[in-house]
Amino acid sequence: MTTTLDDWRSETQARLPNSKIYQALSDRSKNDPGALPALELVNEATFYAYQKTKTILRHMGEFTLHDGDHLFRVLMLMERLLSQEQIQELTTPELTLLILSAFFHDIGMAAEERDVLSWRKTWDIAPAFVDDRDRNEHDGFKRYCAARPDQTSRIETFLLQGLQSATDTAKNYLIADYIRATHAERARSIIKADWLGKIRYRDTDLTVEFASVCFSHNEDAVVVLDLDRKMLCGPEVYACLPLVAAILRLADILDFDAKRTPTVLFSHLFVRHPVSLREWNKHRAIEAWAISPSTIQFHAKCSHPAIEHSIHSFCDLIDRELSTCNNIFSSLNEFHRNSGRHLNITLPLRVDRTKIETRKTIDGKPEYLFRETQFSLSKSQVIDLLMGTKLYGNPEVALRELLQNSIDACLLRQSLEGSWKNAYTPEISVRYFKDGGEDVLEVVDNGIGMDQRVIDSYYTKIGSSFYKSSDFYDLKSQTNSKFTPTSRFGIGILSCFMVADTLIVDTRKVYEPHRSSDPLNLTIEGQDSIFWIRPGTRETPGTTTRLRLRNNKNPWLRMNEDQFITSVENVIPNPPFRISVQTTSHNKVRDSKSFKKIKASSLKDYSWEAHDNIREFQVDFTDARRGFVGSAIVGVLELKGLPVDRIEMTSKSVQIDDDEYELKKSLAMKERDIELITTSITIDDDNKIRQSSSKSSLVRSRSKLSLHGIEVPTTLFPEAWNSQPNQVSLTRPLPLLIVVDVCGERDLDLNSSRTQILMSDQWMTFEDLLTVALAQGIANQVSASYWDALKNVMMAGSTSETLRKRLSAISPRPKATARMSAK
Repeated sequence: MTTTLDDWRSETQARLPNSKIYQALSDRSKNDPGALPALELVNEATFYAYQKTKTILRHMGEFTLHDGDHLFRVLMLMERLLSQEQIQELTTPELTLLILSAFFHDIGMAAEERDVLSWRKTWDIAPAFVDDRDRNEHDGFKRYCAARPDQTSRIETFLLQGLQSATDTAKNYLIADYIRATHAERARSIIKADWLGKIRYRDTDLTVEFASVCFSHNEDAVVVLDLDRKMLCGPEVYACLPLVAAILRLADILDFDAKRTPTVLFSHLFVRHPVSLREWNKHRAIEAWAISPSTIQFHAKCSHPAIEHSIHSFCDLIDRELSTCNNIFSSLNEFHRNSGRHLNITLPLRVDRTKIETRKTIDGKPEYLFRETQFSLSKSQVIDLLMGTKLYGNPEVALRELLQNSIDACLLRQSLEGSWKNAYTPEISVRYFKDGGEDVLEVVDNGIGMDQRVIDSYYTKIGSSFYKSSDFYDLKSQTNSKFTPTSRFGIGILSCFMVADTLIVDTRKVYEPHRSSDPLNLTIEGQDSIFWIRPGTRETPGTTTRLRLRNNKNPWLRMNEDQFITSVENVIPNPPFRISVQTTSHNKVRDSKSFKKIKASSLKDYSWEAHDNIREFQVDFTDARRGFVGSAIVGVLELKGLPVDRIEMTSKSVQIDDDEYELKKSLAMKERDIELITTSITIDDDNKIRQSSSKSSLVRSRSKLSLHGIEVPTTLFPEAWNSQPNQVSLTRPLPLLIVVDVCGERDLDLNSSRTQILMSDQWMTFEDLLTVALAQGIANQVSASYWDALKNVMMAGSTSETLRKRLSAISPRPKATARMSAK
């Protein structure tokens, strides 16, 4: 027997008449000339949506079902939220839109196969595109992936490990997440493509409004009030769009039962994703519910405290939605009451949770004791830990944190303005001055700025860094930005309270070309203070942070103006753009040109002595494309004009009382220094002769390092006794003085206080590249025979096979001439 399309229509047409809303629309068709076409539209459109929704499971298999049954349950929940009298009070267009929105709100979950194929091309080496849609879908998904580096990094790791199954699963998760995140916009596109001009009541086209209602269910609840409260659809016939949208939101979120996650499906699906597993278990625990205009109650017997907690968390979400929607209904009730219409829609303020219980054993005892018990933080003690010397050590770090925030904000805006083809010059100024008898430190930038959302989501949340968020990575992807932010931990602002009790912030966020947020002014009087937020006066985007300094904790109090400027310069040795430092009578500018004047020779002190057998090589790192710039002085031990690892300078035997003593003096090349080793004899108080040896460094390695222009107050050569776990140590077999800024796309991992560089793949790559640059810089100054001898010395002092290979690949430039600084 052949199955026709009409045979499938029974899937919807046999079930729709059970709906009270559908029945009301059907009854209305007997008297309302516009109701019959509306009923036919509902029959046609619900069948379309029901069939299309069947494809959701193909790419959303590990998530709670948004299938055809969900659509009917949403419709049923809509009528449970309304009394029979309220349903009868609804107009024909409202009844129509309620049914259609129940069936179309999640239609964007049904992604087309051709679009999924476009998204999968993100992992192709050289993707080929069929048409513009193929390319646009690919580019959109690629930007989405770029905003989630943790997930893409996991996929790359699986690929490198040859774990094909894990790779495919991780890709599928990312695609499913993308479908969920974009399904509301996709629903709008589907309605436009297949139903534009067809969602009508009489002569009124409701398609645009209908699409907006469907889209609004995935937005903040308050946006529904932007919809038309009294849209004219015919003679004396109106539709209240916010009413339809609010009922849709509640009905959708209330579909929270076992039917949505059938046990047999749960058992057979490959459920491995933590979020997915939590969602499935949460739904599976629901056994029954009671929903009416006066009561919303869930019945659940939970087998694990995580499931019970998850259900309570979901009820919290419903409570918040109920609170917001009740306010919306109150506003609508008042609006329509003034026009003679009486809706009087009210709902419970909270979910009744008395029937959410712990599952019991056969003897009636609970399987576990449920308490809302988790680790919590003592705010005052944690803040004291974060802002005190336990983390930062030096109170001057407050200035460093403010400057790095401003630099990142300016670099991000520079990327945005560049993508908009706008002229923009980043600028930062640091001021130290008196105001009303108080010392004030002020940092002003013209960066991207902040709005209320950024303040709420990141600035006020300690440990939540904007530069680790998908919001940042999405912006970075959109602008093809290459810069690497220095700020990354989201705790730096607390360092300001080491030196100040009051922060005053003026800020304004840039949104798009020639459009920005309203300015805001924040006053924060202590780390426990409620933010005092007022309208600001700032005219251009950017941020000004002003610290009112405490006299007893002001590290700059006893500095004169020159010393203050020097302290600021030390924090920003190589800024990526102009930064001005201002005091009462001084004004100095620092930029990338200033860094070129800082040479490795500035690190010379008593620990670096001149010696006839030590030759010094100056090496400059000027090519920023390598990811670092700066200079170094390398010390090489020489004998007769060639490098050696040891020199026996003198050796003499001395005979005393028939005993022979050998006196020696030698030089030895070590990893971090060149040692002078001497043996000597002494006579102790008992007139006994003692022979002893001593070591001293003629040249000792020292460093000054900055990351993206900001000082990292650490050494690359920590002593073993003072080295922290996982702290890096530069262990190449030559002593050197080095001043270097790690810049461009190159990055290093730091500890949370930015006082140490941590061992990581990024460090190992940098260390290898730096060693090669040093070696090549020396090789370019010497003869082939000299380089061969030095190479042997370096290899003898290292156990790294990688270093050996890299050194073997280096050769002097033709006709190289030795360029030697002072001995």
